[in-house]
Amino acid sequence: MRSLASLPVASSAPPSLSARLARQGLLAAAKRGVPAERLCEEVGLRWSDLGDPEARIPYTVLDDILERAVSLTGDDNLGLHMAGMDVMDADDPASLVILTSANLREAMVRGCRYQRVWGDGERFVMEDTPRGVRMRFTPVGPSWRPAHRHLAEVALVQLATGIRVFTGADVRPLRARFVHAAPADPREHEALFGCPLEFNAPANDLEFSAEDADRPFVHADALLNAVFEHHARRALERLPVTDTLSDRVREQVRRTLAGGDFSFVAVARALRVPPRTVQRQLAAEGRTYAGIVEALRRELSQGYLQRRMSIAEVSFLLGYADPAAFHRAFKRWWGTSPESFRKARAGG
Repeated sequence: MRSLASLPVASSAPPSLSARLARQGLLAAAKRGVPAERLCEEVGLRWSDLGDPEARIPYTVLDDILERAVSLTGDDNLGLHMAGMDVMDADDPASLVILTSANLREAMVRGCRYQRVWGDGERFVMEDTPRGVRMRFTPVGPSWRPAHRHLAEVALVQLATGIRVFTGADVRPLRARFVHAAPADPREHEALFGCPLEFNAPANDLEFSAEDADRPFVHADALLNAVFEHHARRALERLPVTDTLSDRVREQVRRTLAGGDFSFVAVARALRVPPRTVQRQLAAEGRTYAGIVEALRRELSQGYLQRRMSIAEVSFLLGYADPAAFHRAFKRWWGTSPESFRKARAGG
């Protein structure tokens, strides 16, 4: 039996996350008659280790736990039921930063800023939309696993239901999207989200109106928030320093996107890493080269369009040889044209 303290913590270690989420899944399974200790033993962990607020486990171990829990319980909606567990923890400063934020928009920004307290990787990304704001969730892993459905659902349900608690109002998302296929019976999803649902979608995300994004939180407290942010920053500082290959690839692409050679081979050459090694390491970090380029272009596009640049200039800065290709990509990302997006952001 391995102890969590014995797991590697160097930057070469596999991506990991707080053991809290594993404990959450185990408790949800225990409520359905599966002993938590038994599940721990099957994946080589000790139940007692999961109570350590600083304990972390590889994502692959969490995937194993969730998939085994679904198999043993027959609970296809395990992620929804995990979201119903009480997980507010005084030892989790990042969650307390969210609780005391001014509103949803601020909470989402800070949640993304401190997300590594919960787990490595860029799982959460906030995006402005013509209608408001959207939080996107991407599970970590080189390929899709059944556990990723439950991870996406627990993340989005906690956001959808959390905003109702945090605002004291019956706030409903504009839309919820999921990468996975629709469940055989979607009634529980419909009741929890209370909004149109889309499955087999290009991303897992929730979209809220601009009005709801700026609705005040009932526990907003600037002084307490500053204290919790201080502790969240300290928590980040205690984590191993990581200079992931994903980060280096993203930075190299950013430098060469406008008018340079940002092809996969050129980026690997600039980093002095063999292309096969780059591909293998990105997969280990749960990323792909195409995904990194796509995410960077999407992120930069909204900022560029809010400046006084022509659509052709924005297209060039994002590395598109043909503005029509940029239009198609932008419509895929935001559900509207660049011109309509700019007009909506300008207020008319």
